[in-house]
Amino acid sequence: MKLKDQVCVVTGGGSGIGEAICLTFAREGGRVVVMDVDLESARRVAASVADGLALACDVADARSVDAAFAETVRLWGRVDVLVNNAGIVGKDEYRRAQVARELQLKELRDAGVVSTPLRATVQLSDEEWRRMLAIHLDGTFYCTRAALTDMERRGRGVIVNMSSINGLDGGLGNPHYAAAKAGILGFTKAVAKEAIVQGIRVNAVAPGFVETPIRDSITPVVQRAQIAATPIGRAASAAEIAAAVLFLACDDASYFVGQTLSPNGGYLTR
Repeated sequence: MKLKDQVCVVTGGGSGIGEAICLTFAREGGRVVVMDVDLESARRVAASVADGLALACDVADARSVDAAFAETVRLWGRVDVLVNNAGIVGKDEYRRAQVARELQLKELRDAGVVSTPLRATVQLSDEEWRRMLAIHLDGTFYCTRAALTDMERRGRGVIVNMSSINGLDGGLGNPHYAAAKAGILGFTKAVAKEAIVQGIRVNAVAPGFVETPIRDSITPVVQRAQIAATPIGRAASAAEIAAAVLFLACDDASYFVGQTLSPNGGYLTR
């Protein structure tokens, strides 16, 4: 077993990719701490594995993060692996962009020319911008800081940060999400160079389109366009993304430092 008896914290572990990571880690012998803002979802996932612990955690709140990690160390003694997975795609702003994107796709199909502007950036409110960065970028920082506090003491540990192809190539109609995910990649590289001297490996995963409950918020027209742009011809399963996270979390990736794996079905190959 690749993670036997290791204490593995997964944020946003109550559903989607986070849940798949928890199940994958548990199958490899990991002791899984399921952190989620939705405690009931976290409890459901924790109850489904052999050795699970559910903790409420709002990653955008530094005090909530520090309390959850302190409780992890109090109950289980340490943090061996951290996966910074918690995230959102947006609400009203995401719906607005999709309406305009559908019009663009229709124009492209009918006339071969796009005339409708997305206006995603100019319509983005301060609150929508801050919420996205708070959950993704602040959350990754807060959790990393908390985990490093324990890992540095022991001189070992692994951190895997969840980015996105939007962080690599930009996210059409989702500028705040792309900015947050790109920021995570820069943060990953900087922390990786710093922490490896103390025996702590830090890397990132940047998935393409994935079949999760979040994907239900995407209109069928936009979903079809995404798949059409993906050479493999389908979205990934959450389990496929979890497999990439597992690789970076275990000793198989012992020479990976500050790297980004992007399981994206050929959508982005550079």
